[in-house]
Amino acid sequence: MTGRDPAAGVTLVEVLVALSIFALIGVAGFSMLDQVLRTERQTEGRLEELAALQRAMFLIRQDFDAARPASLSAENVAQTGALSLRRSAPEAPLGQIALVYRHQEDLLVRALSIDGLAEPVNQTLLDQVQSARWRFYDRDTGWTDRWPPVGWIGTGADRPPNPQAVELTIVLANGQALRRVALLPGAPG
Repeated sequence: MTGRDPAAGVTLVEVLVALSIFALIGVAGFSMLDQVLRTERQTEGRLEELAALQRAMFLIRQDFDAARPASLSAENVAQTGALSLRRSAPEAPLGQIALVYRHQEDLLVRALSIDGLAEPVNQTLLDQVQSARWRFYDRDTGWTDRWPPVGWIGTGADRPPNPQAVELTIVLANGQALRRVALLPGAPG
């Protein structure tokens, strides 16, 4: 007889081959699962960052779209990093909200206060911000880093009109630069 008896079972070599194949399939499956989980974590973090950027840009645009006439001030924005404005707010008791945007440490912060209420509320719009730069566009003076522009003549009680547009350039910690330009109410489209 040259063959094996079918009732004899499996040999040790056959068991080892089967275990080796099973181990290779298991390692390959674990590697694929690990890669899928790592990709999911990276995607989730990136989507959270993108959502934060979209929320911040939405709020900035909404604030500038509702800016009150002659309410924007950024005379020392290069030194203080702060820009202030007032916006309409039908939901506020007196109809106006005072806002201050500033870059402090690695945060872009929006301080909001409603007329007639006590303390302003600080809201962190973005973290991991390396720098934030404001610029202002006026038909007569072009782009400038301060508002009112140098040379504006008015009495102490007069406030200059708002610029036609405001530009915010944010540089994130990873070096990515974002730029938002918002037209202010009354500015020609």
